[in-house]
Amino acid sequence: MIHSRTAIIGLLVCISFSSFSQNFTKIDSIITAEIQQKNIAGGVAFIYHNNQEVLNKAYGYADIGRQQPMQVNSIFRIASQTKAIVSIAFLQLVEKNKIGLDDPIEKFIPAFSQQKVAVLENDSFRLVDRARSVTIRDLLTHTSGISSADEYPKFKRLYEKYQLHQPLNNGYESLKEEVDQIAAMPLVHQPGARFSYGLSTNVIGRLIELLSGLPLDQYLAKNIFLPLQMTDTYFYLPAGKKDRLVKVYMKINKDSLSEIDPSIYPINYPLQSNKHYFSAIGGLVSTTHDYALFLECLLHNGKTKDGKQIIGTGILEQFWTNQLGDKTFVFGGSKSLNNFGLGVGLTTKAGQIINNASEGSFFWGGAFNTAYMVDKKRSLITIFYFQRVPFVLPPLLSKLEKTTIQIIDEADGKN
Repeated sequence: MIHSRTAIIGLLVCISFSSFSQNFTKIDSIITAEIQQKNIAGGVAFIYHNNQEVLNKAYGYADIGRQQPMQVNSIFRIASQTKAIVSIAFLQLVEKNKIGLDDPIEKFIPAFSQQKVAVLENDSFRLVDRARSVTIRDLLTHTSGISSADEYPKFKRLYEKYQLHQPLNNGYESLKEEVDQIAAMPLVHQPGARFSYGLSTNVIGRLIELLSGLPLDQYLAKNIFLPLQMTDTYFYLPAGKKDRLVKVYMKINKDSLSEIDPSIYPINYPLQSNKHYFSAIGGLVSTTHDYALFLECLLHNGKTKDGKQIIGTGILEQFWTNQLGDKTFVFGGSKSLNNFGLGVGLTTKAGQIINNASEGSFFWGGAFNTAYMVDKKRSLITIFYFQRVPFVLPPLLSKLEKTTIQIIDEADGKN
């Protein structure tokens, strides 16, 4: 347990590039107040605007027990932020005509041809035929019916039966082994019927392996991390970088945080070695700087800083265009105001009330309370990283995004 200590309140370890017209003291105040209230141990804020890094700052501690200050190169479990990287990697293969967005999964993984749909009746399940095949587009938009026990607690027994109920690294030796189980388990709704967040991106990860002939980690390294110079993004950390992994905390009462016991909650998966299972739904770790390189590339229409095109503008237009029609995405059983593209959330006109982002901005976050947002119209990227469970900080993350937009707009004379 972490004792109440005023020493952590004022600790700001930072490298800041805010010598421009923007003043980010409001961001400092918000994050420092969260540390003061023992809601977080520390975090990193990264803001990029008009082709410049305007804030890159660390706050508080990465490890309170060891009094290790947070650094701007601290490494975070980015969980579901992995999905955007995997989706872009997959869309590279679509662009090369290796696979089509409306192809059925069974064209590449035949086991999916036998899949049924589970219909809940009282305390049992009835299996019915699929109305149609699950397509690649269904996987990228989370409308496949391959969901998760968290999203469908009424189907928990079904996920347990197929050993698909564990988060992140769930004990499988490989993505192939896990995807074979996903293919064997019935869908929880008809393909395309609704948005249901879950395991679909692991099937995308396995398809990357099949189409490229490379394990997922090697494909990402060769086609995403190396060309973007993302040198701190991994599924499993090399020995020399393990000490930079931020501790994960839980708030146990109003005055203290407690470091998560990895024997109870499996948070130490990035520290494992000799593993060949790569969780496409959420297994990556990264820094704000590395993830910013990825987002900057997307903001600049798929070009790296040295001018290399890693993905084309045509496929990117589909990536950040609504794929759900008049539906919204659903997360944790709650209907969102926003919709969804080919792997990212998209701000709608109604959804602008959340953080004031421009309509069409894309975003997502991770289960350990990390978040990114790209407002293309403002040429703005925000990344805020914390490490806490459970996923309780979206109001804080949205407040930080909203405050950033206010600061940017005021500096640009828009307010």
